[in-house]
Amino acid sequence: MPDRTLKDIVGDRKLVQASPEASVRDACARMQERHVTAVLIVGKAGVEGIFTKRDLLRRVIVAGIDPESTPVADVMTPAPFMMDASRSGFEAVRLMREEKTRHIVVSGLDGGAYGVISLRDILGRELATFERELDFEKKIWEEI
Repeated sequence: MPDRTLKDIVGDRKLVQASPEASVRDACARMQERHVTAVLIVGKAGVEGIFTKRDLLRRVIVAGIDPESTPVADVMTPAPFMMDASRSGFEAVRLMREEKTRHIVVSGLDGGAYGVISLRDILGRELATFERELDFEKKIWEEI
C-alpha cells in the first residue's frame, strides 16, 4: 500500500456524482446502483460536498427527513477532505484516521477529474493478498 498512489487506487473507476439539487432518494439510488457508500456532490463551481451512507443515517433517517423531497445539498457533508492523486495510500489512511473520516475526494486525475476513495478501496489489494496467504498456510497445515 505505501507505494501505491491514490491514482493507482482509484484506477479508471467512473465517479458516482449528483447535483446539489438532486433528491436524497436519487443520490441513494445512484449509490445502490454502483454498490458504493458515497456520492460526490458537484455543482457549477465544482465539488460542493459528499453524501455518504453515514450522512443518510444521521442526517436523514434519524432526523426523520423525507428523502424524496429533500435536496442532497441540505444533508451532505460540505467541503470534504481532498488529496491530490499523486499522494500515497498511506497518507490517505493517516488523514482518515486523524480526521475520523471514511472517504476522501481525490483531485488531480486525468483531465481534471475527481475520484472518491474509502479505506476499503485503499486496503483492497492488501486484504486479498493476506487472504490468499492465509489460505495457503491453512492448506499446508492440513497436509502436515
